[in-house]
Amino acid sequence: MNNGDFIYQIGIIIKSMSMAFGYKYPSAIIAQAVIESNFGKSGLAKYHNYFGLKCGKSWHGGSVNLKTKEEYTAGTLTEIHDNFRTYPDIFSGVLGYFDFIKYSRYKNLKDATSPRDYLEKIVNDGYCTSSQYVKSCTRIIDDYDLTMYD
Repeated sequence: MNNGDFIYQIGIIIKSMSMAFGYKYPSAIIAQAVIESNFGKSGLAKYHNYFGLKCGKSWHGGSVNLKTKEEYTAGTLTEIHDNFRTYPDIFSGVLGYFDFIKYSRYKNLKDATSPRDYLEKIVNDGYCTSSQYVKSCTRIIDDYDLTMYD
């Protein structure tokens, strides 16, 4: 599947779920899926986890232990192994993201005023450790004109 096909396939699902759950900027979420899954080509994407969602204590579904890199200190990547959620299909994988952001620490996402604001909020809420996350996602939004999904 090429990059455009991945964006289209996941984009229509994300747009539909964003509208259903009250999130205004599906473009930001599509960009997250692109970055986190390398356009659906990452090792984790074959488990339909397009958002790098780790298991955590509340997860009761399938899991897989994989290598990943975290940026605990700006500019320094640390390789670790961690348990990631697995899903049976793309729809479940996207729904898993929306289930994940229901946690109280992400309640501010519905108040985002732009795709960039959404991304800044989710980073500040502790979603990821990358110091370049907002910049990377914003570049994907611009390069692939993802605001058409908003």
